[in-house]
Amino acid sequence: MIAGPHVVDISVDPLDQRRRRRRAWLRIGFPVAGVALMIATILAIALYSYRANRSGALALSNDLLATLEERVTVTLSHYLDPAVRAVRIARATVPDGTNPARLPLIDALASSLLREVTQIDDVGFGDSDGNYVMVRRSANGGTDVKVVHNMPRPRRVTWIHHDAAGEEIGREDDPHDDFDPRTRPWYSGALGKDDVAWTNVYVFFTSHLPGITVSASRRDADGRAHVVEIDIALTALSDFLSSLEIGRSGRAVIIDKAGRLIAAPAGIEMLRKGDGATTARVDEVGDPVLEHAYDRFRTDGYAHHVIEVDDRRYIAAVRPLTSAGRDWALMMVVPEDDFVGFVAGNNRKALGMSLVVVALAAVLASLLVRQGLRADRSARLLLDRQQAIHRQSTAFAALAADASVFDPASGQPPRGLTETLADVGRARRVSLWRLTAGGQLLHCEDSFERDTGGHADGFELHRDELPQLFAHLLTGEELHVADAARDRRTAELHRLIMAPLGTRILLSVPVRRHERVVGVLWLEDAEGATGTTDFARAVANMLALRMGEAPAGVGEKRVHETPTGSRGGRRDFDADLRLREIDPAAIAAQVYGGVSAMVLHLTDPSAMAQRTAAGEHSLTDEIVRALQQFALTYDIPYLKLVGHEIVAAAGFDAPEADGAARIADAAVALRQRCLTLFEGCDRPPEFRIGLDHGIAIGSVVGSDPKVFNLWGEAVRSADSMARTALPGTIQATEAAFAQLRHDFLFRPRGRFFLPRIGEAQTFVLSGRL
Repeated sequence: MIAGPHVVDISVDPLDQRRRRRRAWLRIGFPVAGVALMIATILAIALYSYRANRSGALALSNDLLATLEERVTVTLSHYLDPAVRAVRIARATVPDGTNPARLPLIDALASSLLREVTQIDDVGFGDSDGNYVMVRRSANGGTDVKVVHNMPRPRRVTWIHHDAAGEEIGREDDPHDDFDPRTRPWYSGALGKDDVAWTNVYVFFTSHLPGITVSASRRDADGRAHVVEIDIALTALSDFLSSLEIGRSGRAVIIDKAGRLIAAPAGIEMLRKGDGATTARVDEVGDPVLEHAYDRFRTDGYAHHVIEVDDRRYIAAVRPLTSAGRDWALMMVVPEDDFVGFVAGNNRKALGMSLVVVALAAVLASLLVRQGLRADRSARLLLDRQQAIHRQSTAFAALAADASVFDPASGQPPRGLTETLADVGRARRVSLWRLTAGGQLLHCEDSFERDTGGHADGFELHRDELPQLFAHLLTGEELHVADAARDRRTAELHRLIMAPLGTRILLSVPVRRHERVVGVLWLEDAEGATGTTDFARAVANMLALRMGEAPAGVGEKRVHETPTGSRGGRRDFDADLRLREIDPAAIAAQVYGGVSAMVLHLTDPSAMAQRTAAGEHSLTDEIVRALQQFALTYDIPYLKLVGHEIVAAAGFDAPEADGAARIADAAVALRQRCLTLFEGCDRPPEFRIGLDHGIAIGSVVGSDPKVFNLWGEAVRSADSMARTALPGTIQATEAAFAQLRHDFLFRPRGRFFLPRIGEAQTFVLSGRL
């Protein structure tokens, strides 16, 4: 696998970076670790406390449930045992309770039992002939006696009513009563037993309330069976279960081995719907918690269990009630939160109070981190300031040793100055610009890229391209922009100059002389080292001397690599250049495939006759003289003045790239000379230059003198470029750009429609690389 190249900043000490990161981590890590350890400790203590308290609360809840179970057992025993003793007493006292002669004794005995034992609902006697005597409480505080005379016939049912004093107050017969004691479960259950017998829960025939019956039997000398029964209503037992406090919302029921309800608190319907003869099963009352507890009891037997219903935990306890004489059981269910809810609540409160301690610790830790980082930052800033002072001292010493960079007579780009600025400010690029043409153009004196170590100069920016930037520059204010692409003053500059390099931060320091802005210093992506701005201001003040007093002719002498000198031979510019490469007598017309053409277009014909500042020549004369000199310097064979346009061409027989480079060098030098001349006349740059490379046709015309005329696509496209260029700039076609892009600096201008060519990309030539 081949790894891609990595860009390494050799100016940064990796060991120092690692030390800084390690120190920052220590500054932050220890306080944060302390707070994290405190939080972890508090959580561990809270978890342990919660589990210990919960375990203790559950243990107490088990003890509480066991106590409640004992209480219910004792209460049930006290509730049922008196009825058992009463049955035994009645069997011994009134062995033949159905004998009519025994009615006064039976009434007295039953009245005493009903008065002393409140849970007894009625006392009854039955025999094997179907005779029956029953005594129950009446509404007036007395008793009601039911007598069923079945044998000997005829059958008769009589109700006898007594008041509270025992006196008879009424008597009536009930011919519709068909009660037969021999069909009742208490009668059949007692036969053949020496001890008492208990029935299942059923609904009483007379009161229609759920209850149970305890009975006992004996036989007389004639073999007749006599049974004593006492009905016990379960409403009082249900009321007792309702009074139990099992947590905040717990409840208890008594069930038999089949799951039928014996007693239940209020809110639970005991009677089965649609069948008044029996009570409901525990899984038929619509209580999901009791249903789950009963299911768990059927699988695991008597025990304490924890069940979960609807995402809530319940404690379920089932205990047998042996004192009832039947297979009864007490079932209790209570939400676990009723016993341990306070534990979670107290734990949350404790955690809330602990958060105050954690918050205070976090604040102290943040202050410690802040103080430590501030100390490191202060030490680092002090070190950076010392290094910056050292760099600035070294830079000032270097500038003092090469004072020629501030000499206005110097014709060389101030390369040492831009390199020094880039080193002091750690900027990716530093450029020095002169404001010319009455504030209409920015001419680059020098541009240095620190990453590549390359220099460039000579390219220009026109005010029409950057109106916002020029408007701010002429105010003389400094400009600090963190993102040049988003600032309206520098957005166009970013698109044209900064975006190709990938820079975004811009520091602009104007160069002023006599309160007038004459230039500007630009530092791109400077690291913001201490004193960078102050150093740039000092350099700008020194540069004011160079820019403010530069002689008018300096600009045009500034060429980088002068191409091959004049090839010799006489050039006649009277009407047309006589090309020594072409014999006019030998051709009638010649097609040249690689001609580079330049057209200079003067936009204000009235200014052509204006005198220059020296007053010796007109503006047009100075331009033509300069162009003649450039034609000799750069070996331009074709040069013609046509009205307010000048046409130049090269590359008739030389290599195409060589001819294109010579015509481009001439164009750059001509632009600089024109800018100087127009500025000297205090006029805006009323000229445009166009370049193209392509096919041209040359032919000798006329008789005496014969002149060589050039026309075709290259000349026509160069003329279109000159007419559509911005004032004071050089606009080139895509074909010219393709020939010159390796040796000259361009920036895109846009797309334009050219006759017979269509839409084409155009470029602005700034200078030679």
